[in-house]
Amino acid sequence: MGETTEKVKAEAVKIIEAFEVLPKLVVFDLDYTLWPFYCECRSKREMPSLYPHAKGILLALKEKGIDVAIASRSPTADIAKAFLNKLNFNSMFVAQEIYSSWTHKTDHFQRIHSTTGVPFHTMLFFDDENRNIQAVSKMGVTSILVGDGVNLGSLNQGLSQFSRNWNASQKNKQKWLNNYSHKPDTSNHAQ
Repeated sequence: MGETTEKVKAEAVKIIEAFEVLPKLVVFDLDYTLWPFYCECRSKREMPSLYPHAKGILLALKEKGIDVAIASRSPTADIAKAFLNKLNFNSMFVAQEIYSSWTHKTDHFQRIHSTTGVPFHTMLFFDDENRNIQAVSKMGVTSILVGDGVNLGSLNQGLSQFSRNWNASQKNKQKWLNNYSHKPDTSNHAQ
């Protein structure tokens, strides 16, 4: 592991440890999220490169026991999978949903959920396309738009937003329980 990757991993671990509530699964897009190109514009024979922080972040998530998955709408799944293999990443992901689709990744997330059993509201997603962010967010997944690949800043942003979403959902759950779970006492016992 390179010095830069080791430094990024150490910093990512610190960021992760700063949060009390963590996602069960972090899902990444590939093109322009983990690597700076479209797979369909490349050849399987090439050696792919990642964004500078991508590998360190993936390794930190795994070290902290957080599963990772891929959701990519690549029309060249064979190239994407070959690149993941060349990077020795195949065994890192609990799910790899890589196929062309017009659904803005909602089908990808349905399959990831079916494969892993992880509820949508316990997932965090990084992607470079706003249409995917909007569609997947509606499923209950905390979704973060990355401008120039995933980096330490987007990791911190994602974990912060996940924490806010989690806290809001817990408050709503508590309100519901307070309002609707108290059954009126219908017994005839003397008070």
